[in-house]
Amino acid sequence: MKKTMFANVSWGSYLTVIGVILVVWYLIVLLKFYKDDLKEFFSSEKRNGPFKKSTNSTSLLQRKTHTDLSSSFSESFDTLDDAEELSARILQAVKESAEKNLFKEQFQNYLRMVLEEYPYVKISSLREDVNHLIVSESEKHPQFSLTFAEADQLWEETIS
Repeated sequence: MKKTMFANVSWGSYLTVIGVILVVWYLIVLLKFYKDDLKEFFSSEKRNGPFKKSTNSTSLLQRKTHTDLSSSFSESFDTLDDAEELSARILQAVKESAEKNLFKEQFQNYLRMVLEEYPYVKISSLREDVNHLIVSESEKHPQFSLTFAEADQLWEETIS
């Protein structure tokens, strides 16, 4: 019988070679893509010891990411607060317009003026909810009745 070359290789030798190849591969990837991070890690380790992390050694990316996340969360909550405030102002505007017997065009101008004060709600996903509120509240007063398209258009038009 003819013996092949692979019959002479044991599983232990095979796994050792594969392990060495994987280690070399990951070292190459680490050096290629994370060279700056590794330099920073090893330089901060020399200054502070192996288990101490300097507060000044956080990378620019980490600081930027933290700042971006914090600001986006605060902007999101600010927008939610703005939408709640806007909802109350819309209810007040409908009530005042009904009490003063305004015409539909005057009512729409009043809503445009209120909506202009909330530009972040305009570009948020809450805009649709505000439009539904405008439509439902305007339907309570037949002289002001607005469609969803008309309510959405109020955000785009200027006061006439």
